[in-house]
Amino acid sequence: MPGWFEYFVVSRLGFPLAAEITWRLFYSVSVLLGALLITTLVRFSIRRRMRKCGGVNLRADTLTKLLKSVASYIVWFFAVLQVIQVGLGVNLGAILAAAGVLGIAVGFGAQTLVRDIIAGFFLLFENQFAVGEQVTIGDFTGAVAELGLRSTRIRGEDGDLLTVPNGAIVQVVNHSRK
Repeated sequence: MPGWFEYFVVSRLGFPLAAEITWRLFYSVSVLLGALLITTLVRFSIRRRMRKCGGVNLRADTLTKLLKSVASYIVWFFAVLQVIQVGLGVNLGAILAAAGVLGIAVGFGAQTLVRDIIAGFFLLFENQFAVGEQVTIGDFTGAVAELGLRSTRIRGEDGDLLTVPNGAIVQVVNHSRK
C-alpha cells in the first residue's frame, strides 16, 4: 500500500484497518474500471480494423464477434484474478491448482464441444462455404442458412432446417463454386 494513501486515510479516519480496506476497495474498483476501458478500446479497434479490411460480409462479422469475445474474456479473466488476489487478499496458488484439476475433468467431458468449435474455426478461416451457398453435407443438400463456431444450419429445398455440429462435417460439396 502506498505511503501517501495510508497517511491520508489514517490521518482522516484514525485507524489503520480502514486504510487497508479503503486501499483494497480503491484498487479493486480501479482494476475493474481499467478492464472496462481496455475492453471498450479493444472492441472499438477490432471493429474499426475489420471494417477497413473486409467491408461488410458474414465472414467478417463472425470473425469480428469472435475476436471481440476472446479479447474481452482475456481482459476480464486477468482483471478478476487481480481483484481476487489483491483486492480480497486471497492466495491464488491453491485456487489455480484446483481450477487446473477441474479444467482437466471438464475438458474430458467437453471433448465434442471443443472439437465442434475447432472445426468451426477451420471452416471460417478456410472459407469452405458461406451463407447462401448451395452445399451437400452427408446426404442433405440445401442452402447454408447460418454458419457458426459450433454448428452449421442448412435449409433444404423443401424448407427443412438441418443443424450439423461442425465437428461432424467430414465432407462438403459446394455447388455454388465452380
